[in-house]
Amino acid sequence: MSEQPPVLNREKVGTIARVIHGAVAGGLAIAFAVFLYLRSQMAIEFPEAGARGLRLVGYVMLGVAILLAQMLRGRMKPARQGEDLSGWWTENLPKAVIVWAVAEGGSLGAIVVGWVIGDTTLLAFGVAVGLALLFVSRPNRLERTI
Repeated sequence: MSEQPPVLNREKVGTIARVIHGAVAGGLAIAFAVFLYLRSQMAIEFPEAGARGLRLVGYVMLGVAILLAQMLRGRMKPARQGEDLSGWWTENLPKAVIVWAVAEGGSLGAIVVGWVIGDTTLLAFGVAVGLALLFVSRPNRLERTI
């Protein structure tokens, strides 16, 4: 027995994209708030020598997320003038979800590293970069017609 994969409802796929994008952005903001709260409630003792290396890892994760998200976003063709946006979203929703996941993944990695080493700046920078990447890759911007 081979089951067919579920088919997206063409009329609702644009709304689905907006819901997914909002959930990713909201989840990132909530994760930041949780880790910032945890940072204020407990202190993790981490050796300074290891903290420098992990700090670099956090910033590298953000840089890779920026490059990868922008590269993947650039591979998506905007909708053409008069093109059915439902059809465009049906074709491009998986690509958009990957762009959003890359943006969120790099940011969450940096947030966790910032929490572990006690670097509030890395925590804040992680959420700022993630939300900025999600902002420039929001559904309205992705589907902008040419």
